[in-house]
Amino acid sequence: MTTVTLPAPNPALVRSVAEQAQALIPQLVQWRRHLHAHPELGWQEAATTAYVARHVEALGFDIKTGAPVIGSKTLGAPEEGPAHTGCIAELHFDRPGPTVAIRADLDALPIHEVDTQGQGHRPAEEGWHSQHTGVMHACGHDGHLAIALGIAQIMAAQKAHLCGTLRLIFQPAEEGTRGARAIVEQGWLDDVDVFLGFHIGLGVPSDTVALDPVGFLATRKYSVTYRGAPAHAGRAPETGRNALLGACQATLGLHALAQSGQPGIRVNVGTMHAGQALNIVPDEARFGVELRAERQHDLDALDPRVQALISGTAAAHQLEADIRLIGEARDWENPADMVAWAREVAQCSGAFRDTVSRYDVRVSEDATLMTHAVAARGGKAAYMVLGADLPSGHHTAEFDFDEGVLGKGVALVGGMVGVVLGAG
Repeated sequence: MTTVTLPAPNPALVRSVAEQAQALIPQLVQWRRHLHAHPELGWQEAATTAYVARHVEALGFDIKTGAPVIGSKTLGAPEEGPAHTGCIAELHFDRPGPTVAIRADLDALPIHEVDTQGQGHRPAEEGWHSQHTGVMHACGHDGHLAIALGIAQIMAAQKAHLCGTLRLIFQPAEEGTRGARAIVEQGWLDDVDVFLGFHIGLGVPSDTVALDPVGFLATRKYSVTYRGAPAHAGRAPETGRNALLGACQATLGLHALAQSGQPGIRVNVGTMHAGQALNIVPDEARFGVELRAERQHDLDALDPRVQALISGTAAAHQLEADIRLIGEARDWENPADMVAWAREVAQCSGAFRDTVSRYDVRVSEDATLMTHAVAARGGKAAYMVLGADLPSGHHTAEFDFDEGVLGKGVALVGGMVGVVLGAG
């Protein structure tokens, strides 16, 4: 692939998409609220996949779901394997042209949503809160899916006037940065000319868009299992090999690495499970380790030190160590030419009143694996933050967002899609 040239925005086309997005708002809200009420955890999004696939297939998209989308190398999937999840939906226009891809994430979080009235939580007050105990769309992915469905509907209606291919990537397991790698490895980004990713909220207020967000943290996440030998904790503890003790020592060492290393690196042991009874030396301990860094090269330098510490601590305690990668994302900043182009489209669209420059998100996002895959082959990629006021923060039981962002998101991102696919 040669380097892609971005077409100049067609103001009339962009305004037309914005007008259609405005008319779609009731439908966008309906989609979002249905999805909000029926959340599913990462790698388990079978019903959500079926829901979005059914809608876009009715619009004329070619559909692939399950194994052709995610393959068999799924990071952090349950031991029994993922459900029939993940969807690639493609709309091929009559004339040849570029391929534009949009990513929308399918998964929810293991949070029990506020579900009683009188607490000021709108989904509960109006009856569209989560129907699944302990699972909640608490990050806005329900809104991302609604925006993608809206763009699909508008582009399908304009099929005679467009060229190339629109590819919708409905990704499982974004939480924990688990799902994108499988899709990249399946080759779904190999022929993409323009990739567009987005997230709702993240502290950006309503009517504002961040076209050049910064602070995407490179990350790797590991599941570690130490295995030793059990023993009677009173009669003969010396005959055992204490996996929990080793895991605790490793945890202290890992956190010390972050404190003594480069600025901007983070190491966190966020989970630990060990032991069966108070009078048994624990023979197995499992813990989860998350590494983050502001720059990819810092993460790459930190990673072998972390693995060496984990392996060395296991050896010192005569334990076996199993280290398994369960999540990954990269750093990312939108290229200057992509930002300038996006700003032109945003001005034509008028969907968002304000823009904010170099907004610092301080999160990890595995869509960055997709942006890098596209950019490495000469394509153009961008990730944007679509502003929406939040009554409570992301990943909380009271999370909700200003639904006005749904129409605005369709107008802006759909306008970008229309500009690229309408240039042939």
